Amino acid sequence: MNSRLISLNRLATNIRYSPQTLLAICRRQSTSNSSKSDDGADGDGDGNQSFGANFGFKQIDPNEKQSKVNEVFTNVSQKYDLMNDAMSFGLHRLWKDRFIREIAPTSRMKLIDVASGTGDLAFRYIHYLNNVGAGSQIQSKNDLTQQFEPITVCDINENMLNVGKKRALDMNCQDKIVWKVANAEEMKLESDNTYDVYTISFGIRNCTQLDRVVKEAHRILKPGGRFMCLEFSQVNN
Repeated sequence: MNSRLISLNRLATNIRYSPQTLLAICRRQSTSNSSKSDDGADGDGDGNQSFGANFGFKQIDPNEKQSKVNEVFTNVSQKYDLMNDAMSFGLHRLWKDRFIREIAPTSRMKLIDVASGTGDLAFRYIHYLNNVGAGSQIQSKNDLTQQFEPITVCDINENMLNVGKKRALDMNCQDKIVWKVANAEEMKLESDNTYDVYTISFGIRNCTQLDRVVKEAHRILKPGGRFMCLEFSQVNN
């Protein structure tokens, strides 16, 4: 079982597991939840057990989480990157740069970035491919011209993607990115065994059914593909 974990400034964690390992983790979590239900968790009267979903510091009905997340990101889409600066004191930029170096992009790599928001990680990926060995901050809109596999960028919120599309036009890299409205829990538009790398940064916490996210990642990754997650978290193992 091949797994690797890197802690960044104790505030963000870059987790790179094989999809098989992550599926095993999710199965263990499902087993744990089943054990809780045997101990008397509340149900719906038909023998089905229900558990709350995390939303901020609250527990809410899992069926309500996606609509609440969508509402939040629709409201902040124009200021999303500034919000990340405030939440991380600007460190998210360094974490993403480190994340890209861990990916080690190549021109033939097929990458999908899920819960991508405004596509910030995709722009850093493109810049890396055009400036291998140089600094990872985008310096000029005129340097994004090299030939490589287009990046697939997915988010459930179209408003967020629209902000990213405008930025891509400004950076002259609109032909380098395929934009898709998609739910990480159900990637209907993606075929099996398609991608070399699946990334999700500061987005997995907004997903309701983690096991579905991982199963979909496993399905669309090629054999030997990498699932890479960047998130605010404390790692316990």
